[in-house]
Amino acid sequence: MIIGIGTDILQIARLQAAYDRTQGRIAEKVLGPDEMLVFKHRLARNHKRGMAFLATRFAAKEAFSKAIGLGMRMPMTWRTLQTLNEPSGKPFTSYLGALAQFMQEKNWEAQVTVSDEQDMAIAHVIVVQK
Repeated sequence: MIIGIGTDILQIARLQAAYDRTQGRIAEKVLGPDEMLVFKHRLARNHKRGMAFLATRFAAKEAFSKAIGLGMRMPMTWRTLQTLNEPSGKPFTSYLGALAQFMQEKNWEAQVTVSDEQDMAIAHVIVVQK
């Protein structure tokens, strides 16, 4: 059974401006620990691809918060939801702390997809009852 659906789209340039304005602190606020490792690696190799990674993860968190119906309120926080990739490249969600407990208690799981193109990033999340 579908619990909720969420979609978010954003202009990468807006996130880049926030990144510049905060001297990179926005990444620390938004990304979980595993996402941060991937972000730093991608940013070091190619700044544009690093920013696209940050943008897709930002969009995934926004879409997820819509799908679970809480917005950015506890137990949903920026850093407790991570969107990582399987070796095949397929994105998946990972939960930390109170969000992990919430998802387990509800017996919910989320399917996520992210994409970026030039100046835009998008994420789509479907939360279902297991």
